[in-house]
Formats: sequence, C-alpha cells, structure tokens
Amino acid sequence: MQNLQNIIKYSSSLKLLYVEDDAMARLSTLSIFEEFFDNIIVAIDGEDGFEKYQQNKIDLIITDVNMPRLNGLDMIKKIREFDSEISILVLSAYNESDFFIDSIKQDVQDYLLKPINTEQFFYVLQKIIDKRALQNEARSSLRLLG
Repeated sequence: MQNLQNIIKYSSSLKLLYVEDDAMARLSTLSIFEEFFDNIIVAIDGEDGFEKYQQNKIDLIITDVNMPRLNGLDMIKKIREFDSEISILVLSAYNESDFFIDSIKQDVQDYLLKPINTEQFFYVLQKIIDKRALQNEARSSLRLLG
C-alpha cells in the first residue's frame, strides 16, 4: 500500500496526454487515470494528440494504436522527432507482434492490453516514475559537474 501511495504522490504532478479515439474506452480508462494524475489532456486521435503535445509541456503519453487520421505509432514517430526521452505507453486491444515490434522501435516504455489491468498499470507506472527520478538525478549531477 505504501508503494501505491508513493506512485500516486509522484504521478499526480505529471501532465498526462491520453490519446484514445473510442469514447467508451476513453471514459472507462479515464476513471482509472484520474486516480493517479491531476492534469490529464485528452486527444481523440493521433493528429489531435500530436497537436496537443506541441501545445503543452507533457510528461507522459498513453496512446491507443488504431485511430483515424494518424495512428498511435505514427504519432509517436512524429513526437520522437522532437523528444526522444518522453515516456510513452501504448494501450491497445491488439495483441499482435507487429505492434509490439513497432512500439519497441519507437522506444516505447511499455505496451498494455485493453481492457487495462490495474495491477499491470501500477507496475508500469512505477517503472516510469523510477526512470524519471534517475533522469532527474543524472541531470542534477551533470549540472554540479559542469
């Protein structure tokens, strides 16, 4: 329980961009995300997600794969041109190796299957928080050395 409280404490300060085209899936998953994040920006497809990424300082992206106008993996490719370090999770109903391989190529932190398993989400979010903490510590150390 202590670990969950720490996850919530840290994640509440992160700005999440959640990209999902299916309204029903978006509503049900948002109810989970709202327990962890105080600031959630919602996009309805990859094109909308990319625009909102450009307009905001985003800490974490959680995106669906199959969407109209611009799919999640193509949106990730565009975002990676600007930011190679942003944490990205892919959330999809598809359990196909091609999606996994493409996600890995885009340096996605993890791949979660729909419907979201909250225990797996806790685990993945903890990994992201740990990674961000290490990145912040490394930046601080570099500033001290420089």
